[in-house]
Amino acid sequence: MSIKEIKKEFPIFENNSGLVFLDNASTTQKPKQVIDKLIEVYTHYNSNVHRGLYPIAEKTSLEYENARQKIATFINANPKEITFTSGTTDSTNLIAESLARSGIIPAEPKVLTTEQEHHANFLPWQRITKGKLDYNYNPNTQYDVVVYTIISNVTGTYTDIKELKKQPNLKNAIFIADAAQAVAHKKLDVKDMDTDFLVFSGHKMFGPTGIGVLYGKQELLEKMEPFKVGGGMISEVTKESATWAELPEKFEAGTPPIADAIALGAAINFINSIGFDEIEKHEQNLRKYLVNKLKQIPQIKIFHPKLNEYAAGVVSFVSLNVHAHDIAQFLGDFNICVRAGHHCTQILHKEVFQVPASVRISLSVYNTEEDINQLIESLKKAIEYFSKKD
Repeated sequence: MSIKEIKKEFPIFENNSGLVFLDNASTTQKPKQVIDKLIEVYTHYNSNVHRGLYPIAEKTSLEYENARQKIATFINANPKEITFTSGTTDSTNLIAESLARSGIIPAEPKVLTTEQEHHANFLPWQRITKGKLDYNYNPNTQYDVVVYTIISNVTGTYTDIKELKKQPNLKNAIFIADAAQAVAHKKLDVKDMDTDFLVFSGHKMFGPTGIGVLYGKQELLEKMEPFKVGGGMISEVTKESATWAELPEKFEAGTPPIADAIALGAAINFINSIGFDEIEKHEQNLRKYLVNKLKQIPQIKIFHPKLNEYAAGVVSFVSLNVHAHDIAQFLGDFNICVRAGHHCTQILHKEVFQVPASVRISLSVYNTEEDINQLIESLKKAIEYFSKKD
């Protein structure tokens, strides 16, 4: 499937002539087969899961569990190790609270993280440690938890955790990987990574909003107390106590995001139909094209430590004399969608970049060189316009 053919799979581009969508780190657009799957669920077999004995309920439960199997295969996991959540934020909170509540980690755990983490990936740990997080690796500290993002949502920097895992003081640490920015762009294998947990959101990989995935090693999940309790996750309830259901239902209290989970399975089918080799090749070429174009604008400063190293298709920058929000609004007037702000990484912006906000361009498989050309042309106009106003 060529890139032009891929773009035709997304109805939003047919319904918004001239739309240039470059805010894919925030959310991706949805292909027709994902939208169709949502409609199919609600118009043909809408029902709750694991409850009804009538035909449409059995169909819904089957489709729901088929989606879980697809996701497990997608990241090389066991279906029992896949929990459906509402998103990455929900998943990270569940992990932190359940590990702490279960006594698997100490009451005051030593947590290693980085300054580039999305707020969703370190705030739960900031709360549990009462702000005592370590942002720089110390070989003399025995860490209990290591929290890291696979791909930065600001710079596109790729983190390969394998070398760090070899350190003696991390031998018994629990590793938690934020794959929100990686899952639609790079093949992930949880067994090869040997990560204890991995989390991501459906809406960043061409799926619906409101659906997320938490992968956890089975032996850890079995030891953990559930974060949420209620219907659907119990084995037996008495007036005095309750016992929990087996995995994966143990962590899925209440009615889950059923149609969204099933549609996420369709999003995985879409990704598999293209293949990660083609996705990475296209996005890497497009990123190089974008960076070369940006480097030709003298008023632009790009935030990336080493531009020539491997990185995902996420590029953030500031103009030396125009505020990020002004640039984003100006581009928006030309139907070009980019992100401006701190991108839920205030520490990175304030303490590392020392700016309040940046402009972020994030690429996906449906973006083209023509999108980049339109962006650059309008970006130059924005800088010229606001420079004259000053």
